[in-house]
Amino acid sequence: MKNNQKSFQIKINKKDIEVLTIGDFDSTIPVLILLHEGLGSVSMWRETPQLIHKITGLNILIYSRFGYGQSSPANLPRPLDYMTIEAKNYLPLIIKELNIGVHFLIGHSDGATIAAINCSLNLNQNLKGAALIAPHFFVENESINAIKKTTIDYENGDLKSKLSRYHKNVDIAFYGWSNAWLDPGFKSWDLTNIIPKIRVPIIGIQGLNDPYGTINQLNVLKDELKVPFIKKTISNCGHNPFYKYERMTIQYLNDFFKNLL
Repeated sequence: MKNNQKSFQIKINKKDIEVLTIGDFDSTIPVLILLHEGLGSVSMWRETPQLIHKITGLNILIYSRFGYGQSSPANLPRPLDYMTIEAKNYLPLIIKELNIGVHFLIGHSDGATIAAINCSLNLNQNLKGAALIAPHFFVENESINAIKKTTIDYENGDLKSKLSRYHKNVDIAFYGWSNAWLDPGFKSWDLTNIIPKIRVPIIGIQGLNDPYGTINQLNVLKDELKVPFIKKTISNCGHNPFYKYERMTIQYLNDFFKNLL
C-alpha cells in the first residue's frame, strides 16, 4: 500500500481549493472524503487523516472549502443555506475534477451536515456510505449559546490567534460561520426533511458532552432514515471525538466501511 501524500490546489469556478490526498490515487482503492467543521481546514485535521489511512487502508481526500485554510476567500455574509450550496454545487465539482471513483464521506459538524445533504441528492452512484460526526439538522439553543461564547473568545481571547495558524484569512473563516449561525433568520433552519431521501448506509457518532449539539441530532437520523444506520455515542466527549477518542472513533469508522466494501 502506497502512502503517498500530496498537497496541491485545484481550480473550481476560477478560484483555488486547497487539497490534500493520502494514498495511491492511481489505484481503484476507494476514497474517504473528509469534510471539515465550521472552523476547520485541511491542516486542522492534524495527523488524523494519516491514521485513518493507516487503519482503513483506504485513500484519503481532504479539501478546505472556500473561505477556509489556504483556499480562496468566500464572499460574506454567507447565505444561510451555505451547507446546501456546498453539498449540491462544490463537492460534486471537486469529485468530478479529481476523477474520484468509489467513495465514502466523513463529515464533522458542518461537514457532517454537508455530507448528509450530498447523500440525500443521490447525485453519484459511486457514493457508498457516509459517517456523520456531530451533525446538525436543526438549530438547538445549545448550539447558539456555544457559538456566542466562542465569538466572545474570538474577539476577546486567544482563539483568533490560534485559528490564524490554520487560515490565511481568519476573519472570513470565523465570521462566515458564526454570523450565519447567529443570524436571526437561521433559527428556522431545519433539514430533517432531507433525511428520508438518503439512499446509502449511515453511521452517526456523537460526543455526549458536545456543547454545540445534543444527541437529538442522531435521534432524528434514527427516526427518519430508511437505510441501515449505526448510532455511536461517546461519554465524556465534546464536539470532536477525534481529539480525545481518536482510535475509538477511527475503529468505528473502519468497521463501518469494511462492511460496505
